[in-house]
Amino acid sequence: MSLRTKLHLSRVFGGRNLIIWLGILALAAVTLTEIVTLLQNGIGNSDGRVIRAAGFAVLLIIILALAYRFVWASLGAYIAMLFFAFGNGEQLLLLVASLGIFTALVASVDSALVRNIYLSLLVVWMLQFAIRAQDDAITLVVQIPVVILAFMTSRSIFVLLEKNQQSVKQMERLRERTENAIRDERKNIARDLHDIVAHDITIVAMQSKAAKFANDANTSREAIDVISKLSSETLHDLRLMLNVLRSDGTMSDIGADLNGKPSATTIQALQGVTVFSQRLRDAGFDVETDVDEQEITELPRSAHTALYRVMQEATTNIIKHAEPGSQCSISLKRRGDTAVLRMVNQVMTSKKIATNDALWGGSGLIGMEDRMRAFGGQFEAGKHAHQWILVAEIPF
Repeated sequence: MSLRTKLHLSRVFGGRNLIIWLGILALAAVTLTEIVTLLQNGIGNSDGRVIRAAGFAVLLIIILALAYRFVWASLGAYIAMLFFAFGNGEQLLLLVASLGIFTALVASVDSALVRNIYLSLLVVWMLQFAIRAQDDAITLVVQIPVVILAFMTSRSIFVLLEKNQQSVKQMERLRERTENAIRDERKNIARDLHDIVAHDITIVAMQSKAAKFANDANTSREAIDVISKLSSETLHDLRLMLNVLRSDGTMSDIGADLNGKPSATTIQALQGVTVFSQRLRDAGFDVETDVDEQEITELPRSAHTALYRVMQEATTNIIKHAEPGSQCSISLKRRGDTAVLRMVNQVMTSKKIATNDALWGGSGLIGMEDRMRAFGGQFEAGKHAHQWILVAEIPF
C-alpha cells in the first residue's frame, strides 16, 4: 500500500471519522433489524413502534453522516431529536446506542464550549425524560452509565492522540532544526577550511619562490621547512573540506559572506580564550582561564579555527543562559595527542534544563558537535549539579 493511499485512508477513517463510521454501522444494524421485522410481519400488520424505530434509525444515520462535514450541526440535530422523538423508553435499544455514539462524537470535539453545551442539554433532556417517561424513567439507570463511559473513554483516547500528534510535530520540527543547523555549520566549516587552504597554498607558492631565488642554503632550508609543514597541514585540511562538501553539497557556497565573522586565516584558539574571556567579564561574569600556551600553538590552523568557533558559540550561550554575575571558566590544555577545551558556567537556578537538552543552546550545540566530529574530535555538553559543562576535544 502506497504512502498516499495510507494518508487518504487515515483522513477518511481516522480520528473522529472512525466514530462516525462505526456509529453508522451500529445504527444500520439496528435499522436492518427493524426492517426485517417489518418485512416478516408485513407493514400493514406491524405496530407503530416498529415503524417508528425504523424511521428514527434512518434519521439518526443521516444526522450522524452530517457530522462528517458539520459536526456542530449534527450534534444540535441529535439533541433536538432527543427532545422531540425520545419521550419514553419505547425505543430503548436505539436510544442507548445513539447516546453512546453521539456522546463519543462530542468527546472528540476540540472546543470545550461545544462539549459543555452538549452535556448541559443532555442533562436537561434527562431531567425532563425522568418526568415524562414515568415508569420508563428507570431506563436512566442504563443511559447515564453509557453516557459517562462513552464520554470518558472517547475523551481520554482523543487527548492521548492529540498529545501524540503534538509530540510527532515537535520531533519533526526538532529533526528539521537539527538538519538545518548541521547544514549551516557544514557551510561555515567549508568556508573556514576554504580560507585556510587557499591561504596556506599561497604561502607555499611564495616560499617556493623564496627558496628558488635564495642566495644561501639556510634561507632555502627554512623555506623548504615551511613548505613541508604547510603542505602536510593543507593536505589534511583539504581532505576535511572535501569530506564536508561531499556530505552536504555546499561546494557552491564556500566563498559566501561570513556575516562579519573573523577570517579563518587570522583565528587562533589562544586568541579566542583572551577575546571571549574578556567578553564574559564585560558581561559581568567572574572568569578564570587556564591555558597551555606552548602546547596549543602547535595545533594546525584548522583546529585553531574549530576551537575558536566553539568558544564563540559557547560564550554566546553563557551570556544568554548562565546565572548573571556568576563564576565561569575557560580551560584549553593538551592531553596526550588531543587539545581539550573545557568551559564551565553556573546554570540559572530559576531555569530547568535537561541534561541532554540540545535546545538549551539552540541549534548552536548541534553545530558545535558537528564541527568537532568533522575534525575527528569529540563534543559533550550538559548539566551537572548547578553547572553547565562543555567539553570539546580535537586531535593534533
